[in-house]
Amino acid sequence: MEFKFTVFAILHTIFLVYMSSISGQPILGKGSSSDQIISNFAHIPAFALLGFLWLKAFSKMFINDKQGLINKITIVCLILFAVSDEIHQSFVAGRTASAFDFILDLIGIFFGYLIFKVLV
Repeated sequence: MEFKFTVFAILHTIFLVYMSSISGQPILGKGSSSDQIISNFAHIPAFALLGFLWLKAFSKMFINDKQGLINKITIVCLILFAVSDEIHQSFVAGRTASAFDFILDLIGIFFGYLIFKVLV
């Protein structure tokens, strides 16, 4: 386990949970379409970073033969986190669970995996 990446992964996970806990307040104005677009597409880089950090954190756990399994388990856990994040938002005032947001989360996880594969 790479300690510094583990710390960053935990902190980023906590940050995402915190952001999901904030009631639905517009970022730019009174619920403008720009606000909605920024809010929705922020999922991609947020989950790309999350995916990269967790994959990197576990990247040196095993020698080659088991590493692929660890990567798959990490991806499954990230997907489950994305699902739980949307469920969690359904209980926050002014927020809703969204299949579109979940798809954006999956795209982010995929990009995080691609970046991990290119850099590691």
